[in-house]
Formats: sequence, C-alpha cells, structure tokens
Amino acid sequence: MPETDAEQQAAQEAAQPDEVTPRPPAVVIACWLLWSLVAAGLLVCVLVVTQREDLGSVWSPMQVGDSTVRPVEFVPVILVLYGVTAVLSLTLIALFRVGYNWARHSLAAIVAGVIVVAVGTVRTDPPTMVDGMAIAAAVISAVTLVFLWHPQSREYVRRASS
Repeated sequence: MPETDAEQQAAQEAAQPDEVTPRPPAVVIACWLLWSLVAAGLLVCVLVVTQREDLGSVWSPMQVGDSTVRPVEFVPVILVLYGVTAVLSLTLIALFRVGYNWARHSLAAIVAGVIVVAVGTVRTDPPTMVDGMAIAAAVISAVTLVFLWHPQSREYVRRASS
C-alpha cells in the first residue's frame, strides 16, 4: 500500500536529524570579539616578555641600600595566567556557540575580569604600548559584554536549550 506524498515527506523529516538552530548575528559577533580578546591577550604576553625591564622598573619595589628585596619576576605568572584563561575561554566559546547559557555567563564573568585587570594595569603607569593594549582590551571587553547580553544571544541559548 503506497503512502501519500505528505506521509512520505513526514517520514523523511522524522528520519533526518533536527536542523541546527542558526546563530544570530549577536552570537557570531560575540564569538569573534571573544576570539580577538584571546589573540590580544597573546599579544600582551609577548609585550610583557619583550618589555620586562621597563615593566620591572614600574611594577617592582625600588632597591634601597643593602635591601634584600628581589625584583618581582612576573613573566612566568603572566604566561601561566594567560594560558589557563585562554584555554578556558576557548572551551567556553565552543560551548556558547552550541547554546549553553552557563557558558555565556562564564564568558561574561571572564570578560568583566578583563575589564578590571585592564583598569588596574592602566593605573600602574606601564609603558605606552602596554597602556594602549590595556585600554583597547577594556573597550573590546565592554563591547563583547553588550553582545553577550544582547536579546538575540539570550534568545539563542533559550531556544538551543529547549
């Protein structure tokens, strides 16, 4: 007994996996901005390594007389901190792209932390290049927060979770 065209089409649609919900522009832009923050963080790490003497004079305590205070070695700290944050961010970006709302919240917390770090960096009077990178990171982070909390992003994670 042959099926009707409508029944055949319904059977084919049931056999095929569900279509992936298309990502709205706000989610795509937020992901690009997050990737740019990870790349900018790598650039800042390179600047910290190459300008460690200039930064050391600003961020280390002054040597006075016969003081036994050693200059702060911050390069390993910044590299480990960047590595952990970058891997976490890239993992969360992948999870946000498929619609996990908790990943969006976690990314927003990381981005807010970047803003706090950027403001703290600018307050220490670093060299001009690092100062400019910190200001740029704060601006990109603020724009990223807007797209992470955009109604399209919120609706996307809501639809993806249902």
